[in-house]
Amino acid sequence: MLFNKHGNGSLELYELTGTIQAGIPFDSLKAEVESASEEVRSIVGAAVFEAAQEAYDADERHDFVNAVRLPVACLAIYQYSRLSGVSHGDTGRKIKTDEGEKIPFEWMLDRDDREMRDRYYRALDRLLLYLESNEIPQWNGQRRVAGCIVKSLDAFEAVYPLEHSHYMFARLVPLMEEVQPKLGNIIGLARLADLVAGRETDIAPIARRYVILRALRLAVERWSLDAFPLAIARRFSPSYQGNRESRAATTDEIDWYLGKLDGQVKETAIELQSAVNGNPYDGARLLPENNPHNKYFTV
Repeated sequence: MLFNKHGNGSLELYELTGTIQAGIPFDSLKAEVESASEEVRSIVGAAVFEAAQEAYDADERHDFVNAVRLPVACLAIYQYSRLSGVSHGDTGRKIKTDEGEKIPFEWMLDRDDREMRDRYYRALDRLLLYLESNEIPQWNGQRRVAGCIVKSLDAFEAVYPLEHSHYMFARLVPLMEEVQPKLGNIIGLARLADLVAGRETDIAPIARRYVILRALRLAVERWSLDAFPLAIARRFSPSYQGNRESRAATTDEIDWYLGKLDGQVKETAIELQSAVNGNPYDGARLLPENNPHNKYFTV
């Protein structure tokens, strides 16, 4: 475990995050720390996590250790906080409150939960950026994108902004690889192999756009909105006007968003087919305008 080496686990969590009382018994937090450790371990890989554990035990490489510990701490505190508002005893559940403090409204708790979850995502972004920017032999970041035509977060954000979230990009890589066979059906397997190998061709920007948009559509269909950082999740609501509203998007709003993605995917597929056939696509209408002099019309 990356905390409580000297029996001061709660103090370590407080010093790292500043969002939990240092006097809380670590035994109350231990289960959440272990659960959070497993989640972060699954994201960065066992080798990276074990390297951080060894460095923590040896009191070495503090910047690396703290980069790994921060998302663990944020997630553990988030999980603990969702349970700590109510105590469980022999006579049932009771609301915890201190003299002079008011019980928050449910919407306050929902917003705080969302902000705490978002802090966890930001901590993951910092960790992944650290691993990408420093020579960590155990990190397999480059191997993760070896089979994907979108090789970097910058290439992804040239099509769709992810708020510079390395975590979201890492989660979307498997979905992009899943939709790449659809791309192969349009451009051919030989061209797809060139793109996977990193060879830049004239259709590469359009192909990346197609894969990114299709992967985003899968993500919206399959994932809970909690899986997205707050700034991205808010895009699913057409009524969001820049305020700090944190309510979840409705089913109709998500359908609206998926419809927008569908339209962009179809347009990109047409553009790809035109490029492969040697006919540059300039956005022109593929059907003629209604005209009484023509022998056909569109409806």
